[in-house]
Amino acid sequence: MPRKYVRKTNRRSREERNLSVRAVHRDTPDLDKLTELLIRFALQDAGEQRATRARERRAMARVSDPS
Repeated sequence: MPRKYVRKTNRRSREERNLSVRAVHRDTPDLDKLTELLIRFALQDAGEQRATRARERRAMARVSDPS
């Protein structure tokens, strides 16, 4: 048989809480560095995809040509 709920702490409910937000001002990002990183990541991803496709083609060539 379920027991009656008894509150065990004095915590405030969400409706009773006072929340505040503080802005943290930071320096503006270095757009040159961010652009360079984006380009590097894109080139790295393209290179990895190209290598994966080449491996798959070689594997398919071995399967179709059992010499």
